[in-house]
This record gives sequence, structure tokens and C-alpha cells, in this order.
Amino acid sequence: MTNKLTYRADIDGLRAVAVLAVIASHLPEKFLPSGFLGVDVFFAISGFVVTASLMSQRRTQLSQLYIGFLARRVKRLLPALALCVAVTGFVVLATDPFPRHSTQTGLAALFGFANVVLFFFELDYFSPSAVFNAFTHTWSLGVEEQFYVVFPMFAWLFFFRTHTTSFKALAIATTLGGLVSVAMFALLYQDHQAAAFFLMPARIWELGIGALVFLGSRRMRSVRLQDALRRLAPFALTALVVCFFTPEKYAMPATLVAVGLAGLLLAATDHSLAARVLMLKPVVYIGRISYSLYLWHWPIIALGPIVLAKNWQSSALYVVVMAIAAVLSFHWIEKPLRYRTWTFSKGRDVVLGLACNMVVGAALLFTFLNTEASSGSTEAALHPPSYHPVMPSGKSHVLTCALDGGSRVFESDTVANCTVPPREDMPVIWAMGDSHSGHLQGMLYELHDRLGVGVHLVETPGWSYPFPPGKFFAPRTQVFEAISEMFRPGDIVVVSRLFMTRTQPYEIEEIRPWIYNAGLLADELAAKGMKLVITGPPPIFPYNDIRECKLTERESCRLNRDEFAPLVDEVMELLTDLESNKSNVAIFDIFGTVCPEGDRYCYPDNGSSFLYRDKDHFNSLGSMQLAEPFVEMLRSSGMVVPTN
Repeated sequence: MTNKLTYRADIDGLRAVAVLAVIASHLPEKFLPSGFLGVDVFFAISGFVVTASLMSQRRTQLSQLYIGFLARRVKRLLPALALCVAVTGFVVLATDPFPRHSTQTGLAALFGFANVVLFFFELDYFSPSAVFNAFTHTWSLGVEEQFYVVFPMFAWLFFFRTHTTSFKALAIATTLGGLVSVAMFALLYQDHQAAAFFLMPARIWELGIGALVFLGSRRMRSVRLQDALRRLAPFALTALVVCFFTPEKYAMPATLVAVGLAGLLLAATDHSLAARVLMLKPVVYIGRISYSLYLWHWPIIALGPIVLAKNWQSSALYVVVMAIAAVLSFHWIEKPLRYRTWTFSKGRDVVLGLACNMVVGAALLFTFLNTEASSGSTEAALHPPSYHPVMPSGKSHVLTCALDGGSRVFESDTVANCTVPPREDMPVIWAMGDSHSGHLQGMLYELHDRLGVGVHLVETPGWSYPFPPGKFFAPRTQVFEAISEMFRPGDIVVVSRLFMTRTQPYEIEEIRPWIYNAGLLADELAAKGMKLVITGPPPIFPYNDIRECKLTERESCRLNRDEFAPLVDEVMELLTDLESNKSNVAIFDIFGTVCPEGDRYCYPDNGSSFLYRDKDHFNSLGSMQLAEPFVEMLRSSGMVVPTN
């Protein structure tokens, strides 16, 4: 059997199934809960097709094999990608109030590193939601392109440089590498899901499945096995579609099953019933344009809520627009440039493709820098910054006073950097807790400016204080031990935390053990003549990202107070019980302050500016507006505060 793969229309049909599943899962209605498994099917197909492309080449030196392979990949992938990044990037810069992360991801996508950039974004608590990153989907291209860099050398080492026609050495090496990769995927998935999802070493097994299927198919002689695969293919296709309906919590085992089923369909001949379905002309056409369709589907879905008015945001419109964009991209860019002669040297083809991407990247970066400089004041009025610079150093709060135990750890100067001394004999307010303590920064700095109180704020995202039973976070303990030596009678400790889930349906977390520990902290502070303030829950708005909201369509992002208030009341009842039992404890009702009783709706803006950075965290302006109600709460609780 020849190593050259003849065209198989059923593989294009399988691409169609994969891309339609991905689109269905990304549309606002999420028609397929696990449709994202279509990306894993793409990986298996890519492994199969790329191996076929390599094995069809004559034996030659590594450099010639490598450059020839890369030239084919560059002509196949880069033109359509460059067009998508260019057009989408400039739309992002024109419409997105927070374009930095999309721009950075788009630039990385041009050079095959989007998955790495997104991995580091995922590790950073303060990175905005990937839902509105217009290039989130390019992570899979990064995985594939990194595979393309590695696999030709792998194939040369275990096949082309040998003097045998047997694929045995390459198959064994691919199998061993795949086993290591799938073990890495399974182990990382539990505690380091971002690494299992985004990084190539944990994904290469999926492309390896496709590679092994091709290598096996070139040596398969058994008529009985071929007949068995032909009979199994319809059931495999049906099972694959069922996988797309699997609840998302079973994503890890579903990934293993989906890739295995894709491998079985690739191994089957194009004479099976499944192949006949996949080879229907409309299905094959969707498969042929699947790369362009994949490139354009996500930017349209991600930018739709930002660009379009609420009544224009519909899945039907998104599908029509992405189909038009994909057809134009395929027929005008992808297909013509793939088969056209660029230069008379494959090496020059690679250089030309990369040079074009560099031009697109440079233009996008230049425009981003100019846009950021020119629109800063206007954008700040609509979307005030999440934090003020740290006083008095001017450093970034996120990089200095937010400890996550990863890249942001406790340093010897952390307390000094994150503490503003009081004026004269004023007390110090020591704020601590998860990210809901961090969003009080604007209020605390306003209190310092107005009253002269000292302010200390170090937030530990994801880690409340005091710790719930059985929990411990070293950076928070280090900070508390350091500031405990600075406590003085009259000082106030403010603790703030998330009390309920952030997604609908909202549910209150089990907070009674935490409240008990807060009572112990209150006793410890009372012995030092200090007070404890616990902040109640803020509103949690129904939108996914503040960029969805428009001042001209306030009703689309508002929160129905009557629906959310019972949950807040339940939390506040538990907190006020503690307040009544501890004379040095006061409760600051944030929800009642920003969504007063009698109002039917709560809004994330004041009519001219947004007051939140996301669905439940204030930005600097929203936080500042809490200062006066906070002072009134202190006075009513008997905590002495100057009257000026």
C-alpha cells in the first residue's frame, strides 16, 4: 500500500461535524454543552493528515524535509489567520473598552503562541474573562503549530533517517510519547486544568492518535478488520455526537472517548454508512471551509454583545455573518493562496509568510498603542480604573498588594508598600480578605483623603480571612503576622469575602464555620482594644462581562432587587447575629447601601459611568461612593470617627 493518502471526502465531513459542534457550544444558548470536544476531533484529524503529508515525502535530509513541510503548513494556515487577526484586531480596538488582552492574544496567534499567552492569562486572577477575548479560540492553533514544529524532526529521527520501510520504530515512539502525554493530561486536569487545557505537551496525544491511525492504515492487510471497522463506523459517529451532549463536568473522560471515536472513524474506510453520511455534498463543503469557519466564528460571537445593540444580538445573525465571512475567506484567501506559487523557494515561502504576519502584527501593535494613548481619558470616564495606583508609591495594586501564591508572593516590603500611614493620631483601617476586600480600595483611599485615617490593604484572591476550617494560605498568614505587631487600640480591621456563588442559580456558601472563626478574631481584637467590621454581600449582576452593558440600554444589565434580596437577607441575618453577640463587631451592609430598599432594580452604573469592573466587584469610582455610608455605619455602631 502506498504511503500517499488519496483525498477522502469523509474526513472533510468529519471536520464539518467538529466545527459545527464547536460553534453550537459557543453560541449564547450553548446548544451543545460539550461541543468544544470538536476541537479534540480536529486534533486527531490533524495528526492523521499531517502524518500522511510527511510520509508521502521522499527520503531526504532533515532540512529539506522540514522546510518543505513548514512551507505547506504556512501556505495552508497563515493567510486566512493573518486576515482574521487584522480585521478582528482593528474591530477590537475600535469597539472594546478593554482591548489589551485580545490584542496580546491576537499578536501571539500570528506566531503560534496564543495557547501559552492564554495559559498565563488563566493563571492570573485579574485577567478579564476569556469570553470576550476575540482570539481565545486560537489556543488550538497554537497547539497544532507547535506540534508541526516538533513532529517532522520526530518523524525524521525514527523513520526518514533509517534504511527501512517499516513504520514500527516511529509507531512505537509515537505510542510512548502519547502515553506520557495522556498521563500528563489526566494528572494535570484535576489540579492544574489550565495546563492540561492549553499546553501542547498535555495535548499531543490527541494528534498522536491520528498519526498512529495513519501509520496503522498503511500496513493494514486484514479484510476482517477492515470489515469490522466499516460496521462499527456508524455507531462511532453516533457515539461521537452523543459525546457533544455530555454534561461539562464529565469533560475529561469525554475527551478521551471523543478522540478514540475520531480515531476509529479515521481508520474506517470511506465505504461505511457513516462515511456516506459524512460525504454528503453540503457536509463536505462545510468541512472544506471549516478552518475559515473556525477562525471567524469566535470573534463574531465574542464581539457581538459589544458591537451590537441588545435587540440585534442573536445566534441566527451570528451564524449568518460567520458563514459569509468563512465563505469569502475560503474562496478569496485560503484556497487561492494555498495553491498559488509564492516564490520559487520553499524556504522563501516560509520567510514570506512569517514576514506578512510580522507586518500585520506591527500594524496592530502600533494602532493599539496609539488608540490606548488617545482614548485614555474618554474611556476612563465611562469605565473608571479598577484600582487606583498604590499610595504613595504609585505602584500597581494588582502587582503589589494582591497575593495569589504564584507570581505574586509575600515580600519583605509588601506590608510597607500596601500601608498608608495615618495623619496625627488617627486610627488605621486594616483591610483583608479575598478579592472583595480588594474592591474596597477606592473607599479606603477616599477615607484617608477625607479623614486622615491610615489604610492597609492586601487582598488574597480566592482566600477569605479568617480562614474557613481546614483551610490555610501562607501569604495571608505572613501578612497578618507582620501587621499584628503594628496594631494599636482604636484601629479597625475590615474583612470582606464572597458569600455566594457568582453564577446563576445563586446559592449561599456554608459560612457558619467562617462566622464562628470571625467571632474568635473579634475576641482577639477586643483584647487589643480594636474593632472588627465585616462587609455584607454586594449585588451580583446577571451579565457575564461589564462590556456587555451600555448606558443607552440600562435595562439589559440591571438586577431585580426582589429576586436577589432574600439571599442577601439570609447572609445578613447570620452576620447580625454575630454583631449582637460581640460588642466590637459592626456589619457594613453593602447591598442595602447601593440597592436601597424601595428600589425595584439595581444598576451597575450611575447614568454616566460604570461603577463595577465585573458582575460583583466595584471599580475605583463605585468603591469611592461607599466612603460616606461606611463612615455613617461606624458612627452608628459607636466606633469613634472624626466629624469633619
